[in-house]
Amino acid sequence: MDGRSSAKRPWLAAILTLLATGLGQVYVRRWLRAVGWVALSLLVGVAFVPESALANPGTAGVRDVAPIAAVGLASAIDAYALATRHNLRLEAERAVRCSNCYRELEADLAFCPWCGTEATTGDDAD
Repeated sequence: MDGRSSAKRPWLAAILTLLATGLGQVYVRRWLRAVGWVALSLLVGVAFVPESALANPGTAGVRDVAPIAAVGLASAIDAYALATRHNLRLEAERAVRCSNCYRELEADLAFCPWCGTEATTGDDAD
């Protein structure tokens, strides 16, 4: 089974990303995006966080680690949004649609309520 065809849990993607930047994107199978978040986190850490905070995180103040924390939080929000969009895309792909107007059909009707075309199953379609 293809990993992209299964539904993802957005809250799990966010929690994984809070544990390690980019891990939620890996869970949603967005590999390059995960690498991008890790690279951004490293870049921000090198550019904006003092070396003393990197050497001894226990003594670092909130202001010292705020840039890395902001990147981590943004990454978690991104992972949550990716998983949510993934699930919406799956729902849209699984919906049965009219062959004439492409609107969603109800399973118990033998015709399209939008255009009146007789509903056909995948076996009857040309």
